[in-house]
Amino acid sequence: MSNEPNGTPRLADVARAAGVSQSTASRVLNGSARQVADGYRERVLAAAAQVGYTTNLAAQAMARGHYPAVALVVGDIRDQFFARIAYGAVQEASRRGYILNLLSTEGDASRERDLVQELRRQRPEALVLVRKRDTTARAGSKLIEQLMGFQRESGRVVIVGEPSEPVLAIRPPDFDGGKALASALLELGYRRFAVFLANEKIPSERDRLDGFRVGLSAGGVALPDSNVYRTAQSVTGGIAAAKLYLADDRDAEVIVATEDEVAWGAAHELQASGLAVPDDIAVAGYGQRRFTAFGDDADWLTTVRSPLEEMGAAAVSAALDPLASDVPMPAPGIHIGGSTPGRSRSAATRGRRDGRRTH
Repeated sequence: MSNEPNGTPRLADVARAAGVSQSTASRVLNGSARQVADGYRERVLAAAAQVGYTTNLAAQAMARGHYPAVALVVGDIRDQFFARIAYGAVQEASRRGYILNLLSTEGDASRERDLVQELRRQRPEALVLVRKRDTTARAGSKLIEQLMGFQRESGRVVIVGEPSEPVLAIRPPDFDGGKALASALLELGYRRFAVFLANEKIPSERDRLDGFRVGLSAGGVALPDSNVYRTAQSVTGGIAAAKLYLADDRDAEVIVATEDEVAWGAAHELQASGLAVPDDIAVAGYGQRRFTAFGDDADWLTTVRSPLEEMGAAAVSAALDPLASDVPMPAPGIHIGGSTPGRSRSAATRGRRDGRRTH
């Protein structure tokens, strides 16, 4: 057997062991569009296993016209939203025998466009873009041009998040999650709510509020506009909204935040003001995030679990299936906090809160 100096088997070794031409061995192992008879294919595959030959991905890309991988472009891999979607995408790509290349835009719309342009040169078989908000307005028509070029030259593009380009999009079931949260809280007996809306410019946040309102309405409960506090999508945003809520001296039974970070900040401020969470007032969020970084497992938090891993898997599956036109999503789940507040607070508890506010 004639191997390279480092002992790595060559394509010529496989062809010699199989008794076929090197071009035939290449067509079998490097994914050429030209068909090879089953008998020759079996001989080549057996010979490759015998000599220990592994596929040359660069040669395979040249033969196929694209790289046998799926590119996943996310906003920030440190964000649990993107990380969970990426996990599902990795699992699905692996199940299908594909490599998954993960790239991050760091929230920069122009970098998103530049990455797509670079991927057109690398030619992966499919491209999945994950975004929390519509970035097309900032990236401009050049992004659409790059996406359309990728679809013509390489493979399908799928967007997870807000669609604004003529490509297949998978939207998180945020409206359904908000509606399900309302139903769950009503079933627990709550009737008075305040909502901390995180970054209303993001469509998914508005969808969560709209779904929550529809769910309340179905149970005969209205949410006044005055009970909706608009704030930043962060822990400090939750603290700021809670301060406004306390200053307004409202009497909600549950604070509902459209992000778990906001819920955690709100709970921190409520407790700092003398209210026990969830005994005096409950707090609910969205995202089922982990809060170990804050030294708190947040077991008290009622929250919506969005099927992010499933969305990542579905996006990869749809990207590799050119006939896919609709991607159904499982319903969001609701995690009820470890304890629930006394919905009929004692006079003593009310007195503590009212007394605190008058001093």
